[in-house]
Amino acid sequence: MIVDRSLLHQNPIIRGYFEVIKEKFSLTRREGEILQLLMLMGGSNREIGCSINISEKTVRNHVASIQSKLHVKSSRGIQAVVFRDTLLPVFLEALQTPHKATAVHDPVTSFH
Repeated sequence: MIVDRSLLHQNPIIRGYFEVIKEKFSLTRREGEILQLLMLMGGSNREIGCSINISEKTVRNHVASIQSKLHVKSSRGIQAVVFRDTLLPVFLEALQTPHKATAVHDPVTSFH
């Protein structure tokens, strides 16, 4: 799947969401960038490396570091932890909170 990264960086909700993830899991800037691509592209290390002009081995090293920080053993585990610890609580809260037609919800601040 091809993702236009420039559009992602222009979207404040997506940019904010991944910034929160990076802070929550104490990821470096490059780890955050790789996690974002992993979550949005789901591609191989080679595809991710090509999209940001680094080697497959470098991507593999960053992915291993992310796995260590999230205490998982696979890329699928990374995706599961990120979903479980960031999006799922927001969804569960939304299901339990009555919606008001006039309420404005800021999804970026909900991830904290």
